[in-house]
Amino acid sequence: MVKSAAIWGVLFTIAFFSHSNEKLWLTEKHKPFQSSQTGVFQSQLNSEYLERLLSYKAIQLDVPSPDGSLLRFKLIPYSVMPKALQSKYPNIKTYIGEQVGNPSVKGTFDYSSNGFYGVYSLNGKTVYIDPVNQQTANMHYQVYYKSALNREVTERVHVFHNPIKYQELKEHRQATSSLTPSFATPLAEDVKYRLAITTTGEYSQFHGGTKSSVMAALVTLVNRINQVYLRDLSTSFELVANNDDLIFLDPSSDPFVNDDTDIDDLTTVIDGAIGAQAYDIGHLVGTGGGGLAGFGVACSSAKAEGVTGNPQPINDAFYIDYVAHEIGHQLGADHTYNGLSGACGGNRVDSAAFEPGSGSTIMAYTGICESQNLQTNSDPYFHVHSLEQMAAFTRQAGGSTCGTRTAKSNQAPVVNAGADYTIPARTPFTLSGSATDNEGDTLSFSWQQSDLGSATSSAQEDSTDSGSGPLFRVFNPIESGERTFPKLSDVLSGQSSYGEALPTTTRSLNFKLLVRDSTGNIADDSMVVNVISNQQGFRVTDPIDGTQWALGSQQVTWDTAGSENAPISCQEVDILLSLDGGVSFPTNLADNVANDGEQTVTLAQLSSSSQGKLKIMCTDNIFFAVNSGALSIDGSSEPIPPEITGQQILEIPEDTSLTLSVDFFSYAGGFNAETLTLQSGQNYSFTGLVITPDANFNGAITLPITATRGTLTSGVFNAQITVAAVNDAPQAVNDTFSVTENSQSNTLDVLANDTDVDGDTLSIGTVTYNGSGNVFVSNNRLAYTPVASFTGTEQLTYVVKDSSGGESTGQVTITVSTPPSDSGGSSGSLYFIVSFLILLSLVRIGLRRNE
Repeated sequence: MVKSAAIWGVLFTIAFFSHSNEKLWLTEKHKPFQSSQTGVFQSQLNSEYLERLLSYKAIQLDVPSPDGSLLRFKLIPYSVMPKALQSKYPNIKTYIGEQVGNPSVKGTFDYSSNGFYGVYSLNGKTVYIDPVNQQTANMHYQVYYKSALNREVTERVHVFHNPIKYQELKEHRQATSSLTPSFATPLAEDVKYRLAITTTGEYSQFHGGTKSSVMAALVTLVNRINQVYLRDLSTSFELVANNDDLIFLDPSSDPFVNDDTDIDDLTTVIDGAIGAQAYDIGHLVGTGGGGLAGFGVACSSAKAEGVTGNPQPINDAFYIDYVAHEIGHQLGADHTYNGLSGACGGNRVDSAAFEPGSGSTIMAYTGICESQNLQTNSDPYFHVHSLEQMAAFTRQAGGSTCGTRTAKSNQAPVVNAGADYTIPARTPFTLSGSATDNEGDTLSFSWQQSDLGSATSSAQEDSTDSGSGPLFRVFNPIESGERTFPKLSDVLSGQSSYGEALPTTTRSLNFKLLVRDSTGNIADDSMVVNVISNQQGFRVTDPIDGTQWALGSQQVTWDTAGSENAPISCQEVDILLSLDGGVSFPTNLADNVANDGEQTVTLAQLSSSSQGKLKIMCTDNIFFAVNSGALSIDGSSEPIPPEITGQQILEIPEDTSLTLSVDFFSYAGGFNAETLTLQSGQNYSFTGLVITPDANFNGAITLPITATRGTLTSGVFNAQITVAAVNDAPQAVNDTFSVTENSQSNTLDVLANDTDVDGDTLSIGTVTYNGSGNVFVSNNRLAYTPVASFTGTEQLTYVVKDSSGGESTGQVTITVSTPPSDSGGSSGSLYFIVSFLILLSLVRIGLRRNE
């Protein structure tokens, strides 16, 4: 009966959980309103159901995306408040979330009387969930990408209030020239700083005017900042235990004037309220326009010197553009923009001006540099230089003297930015790098230019190559290690976007490939693109816009820009054709032909297209050219099946699977495949498009596949997959041995039953023994001597190593027993002999007396 009740309880919980998720977001006919904007979804949230869901220990929650679809997240509670503060405000809850089945989609969420807030990354974009109002039990919410919001509102705030993001405090600036910031040594620790945030009365009134409502707003703020700093720097912040003592509710009686001049009083206010030793970094939030912070002041006597104000102190326009920015200064990060217009004037830092114009990362001045604005608001990512500065400060310099530090078990990725290249000026190019990660974490990639030069004061200057300085802006990280300069859409259209200017002079472009592993580890690698000036650039001269080609032979011409000569020395080029406007170039018209400026190509088995594009790329370099305008192809009208003509290099480590994609292969005539079908073969198994080599197999696999488009199927193509050998660790088998008391140097052959699937030679490594006897390694065996007079059982462990570095641990149990005494028969014989001798002696004595 008890068992039955337990089962029904589990079923009820599952049913209620499912039902609750269905009732959580009121959509379809229940939806109160929808957005007229693309990328914004609006709905109601049933707070009662949400609170029930959050009461479970294992929390899974359906979270909307901007298109209205629901994504199921697993929520893990974590706190930005210490226990003492959390106990005062138990209804404020914070979570780290991860999409079920897709760990690359991560975010942070919090819930309180102020509502439900969430931020998560999806397909390279940041999704926000915010309440629109808080007047009903079923609050109205909007789910949106930042780019979808009405930018006029944000811009008006900047125009009318003209906030100054940062004024460098020279007296608190620390010299960092002696440091060598680098990610060559990974961030080995997670760092948590005690953050003391005090508020102006105006800020508190904006957020409800009660300590609980203001505390909830501060938790939302810190939760959002933590998401960025944890991901980019393995660094987080926790509010101090009595942070509510720093909340001032009344503007008329608080100790602040609600602008950046309050920075002079912050240390006195915070130290007086909670004590100088109670926090690692302090900050004031208000509603006055502006921001001000000391440089590298965390952990010092000036650690409270940070002020952020905005008339609308909510959302990323406040959390990221302002608070995260000012805290970045407190952790030793400089401005990274190179412009001088608007608010950019007077605050540029020569040694850190790596971003053109206003810049777009957190330590830039996005949106307040007038004509030099790259965009309206900052992207929630740091420039690699900012990360290098903060990593040095928090791990090596003044910021390393406080905070809680926990060793990281997860390792940083290993990055390869590729070789250096020399290219002609005025020519687009593609950089391609890679990274590996021991834990298999989801990696994101960001190519960033790292060149300093003279300041600029206009968009025109930013678009002109002066021979030094930044030409290319930073974009959000993506899952691919490849980036085209300028972006491919601009190359295809012949247009140029602000923040991406091709080099025109002879110079070197320094690039870093920054890789994040989504667990707080970061790593980078550098490479150089050397540029040789010319007048026109490497470019296609025929076909031109409006050219029409029929099937058969056609002439292609191009300007080599001297690229066939040293130092570029591009001797051969490849010629590719696209029928979809440049989305893909699946048709190879010519491979490894001379880079002499002309080539006859043959068009066969091509479908008709008015969106043809021709691409000429150096065979062994990174630069390329695409014809201007559209190329029309008069192709065949007959249905033509896809034909696989080649493949990418496919290599995987031993004992891992590979998911095949149509993009791994090239096809004749531009007839791309829609699906692939795998066939059986040797040394592997497959499910759908996932091929799994046999256990411990390494070598070459031949995989027969066919490609399908619509009802048309290709012939069989034998794809080649290389399975790289990976050393398998030896398998240690636990041992038991018996020895006798007081025995000496007993030989324990612990390797006798250990195995290695690769056949490597095994040896004994570290031996761990906590007993009182003696153990040492002799001739690849253990020699064991128990302590004198000991009997009983004891254990030790040993490491078995193979010749390739693999190892595992085995356990040895040793029983020490008393040596066996003589058997009962032997004792009886001795007793008989002794008795006989005594009897014989008595007889002799008797005989003597009788004499």
